[in-house]
Amino acid sequence: MCPKNFPVGTIRLSPRQAVSYSTFFLNVLTGRKSAAEARLLATDAGWLAFTRVRRRVPTRFKQVRVVRADCPTLDTAEIVAMVENGTAHQAMTFTFRATRHGWRLDHCDLLHANRRQRPMRRL
Repeated sequence: MCPKNFPVGTIRLSPRQAVSYSTFFLNVLTGRKSAAEARLLATDAGWLAFTRVRRRVPTRFKQVRVVRADCPTLDTAEIVAMVENGTAHQAMTFTFRATRHGWRLDHCDLLHANRRQRPMRRL
């Protein structure tokens, strides 16, 4: 569980802001937000990881949601999200690092894909 607020230098950062930023990156994957704006919210390593993820996804995701947030250290926030496209869905991780400019995406990756198809509901 993340503390409500904690100091980094003289700036107080809220873990909620890291969750908000992860939602912004998820919206880039769905095509709802511009990738150019997202670049400002990432470190160089984080941006390279995000562009690798964007190349690995075959199509834009239709539904994205944050599942869990955790702060293993005072200057790190880890977010787990689900990205879905019809019956296929994958977990995605975001790692944000606290900088003097606020939270910045430091790493992200897609986790294993769900290979099973969801059964169709009968009406």
